[in-house]
Amino acid sequence: MNEDEKERFEAELRRVAPASLPADLMARLRAPKTRPQPASQPKLAGNAGFVVWFMELRWLFAATPVVIAAIVVTWLELSPGDNSDIFTPANLPGIKANDVRADHALVTSFEAVAELPGGEPVRFRCREWRDQVQMRDNSHGLTIEQSSLRVEVIPVRFETY
Repeated sequence: MNEDEKERFEAELRRVAPASLPADLMARLRAPKTRPQPASQPKLAGNAGFVVWFMELRWLFAATPVVIAAIVVTWLELSPGDNSDIFTPANLPGIKANDVRADHALVTSFEAVAELPGGEPVRFRCREWRDQVQMRDNSHGLTIEQSSLRVEVIPVRFETY
């Protein structure tokens, strides 16, 4: 469609009168909006006092397990008994770290090329590290060592033109 055809088409559209709305749609749009009336409260018969009392105290039924748990915990805390088998920070032998070392070393490094589902190539730079933590406690003659391997993969995208 060239510029002349486009201008003729727009001029023709300006001359055409818009269609009128259907009569039933106009009637619905002009009709006053009415809101539904809320339903009135049902009248309670017979045991109305009990039902009202029950509805007012229903939160108490939900809180009962919490109150019972609090009572049991308080009773266990205050009850006398032999607590020598319970470890507390006061009776635990302390470990004092005299020498702490953290180290990491590169184990291997390589690059790989893969293809995305769309066929686009991607290069990955892969490194494998060994992390090691060593702690000594001279007073107890204790040495704790932990070593773990960690793999680091970094995607490097190829530029395709």
